[in-house]
Amino acid sequence: MIVKQVTRYYADCGKAYWNKYSCLRHEKVCKCWTNPKFRTCKTCKFGRLGRITDVLDNPYSPFLDSTIIWQCDNPKFDFKIHFKKAHEKAEDLCIDCPVWELKTP
Repeated sequence: MIVKQVTRYYADCGKAYWNKYSCLRHEKVCKCWTNPKFRTCKTCKFGRLGRITDVLDNPYSPFLDSTIIWQCDNPKFDFKIHFKKAHEKAEDLCIDCPVWELKTP
């Protein structure tokens, strides 16, 4: 039997690489929403995925069961003041949140 140990390099956003150069290169240009430096809902301890029924007042909407959006449980978060849309294809994801707190594993 042969035993080999392998080193994996993990970027701040969670992506894994086999060599250090690739990992460092990715960290320089990283725009992942799972990177804590962007302070998004995905890395906040108050961010959670929830059904759109929690937000909409209309219980008869045709897409209630299929739509899941990011929601903030932080009592200090005010949607009108703090929310900054991350991307036009991710309209429910907040970026650079001033009340963001790091999610601990």
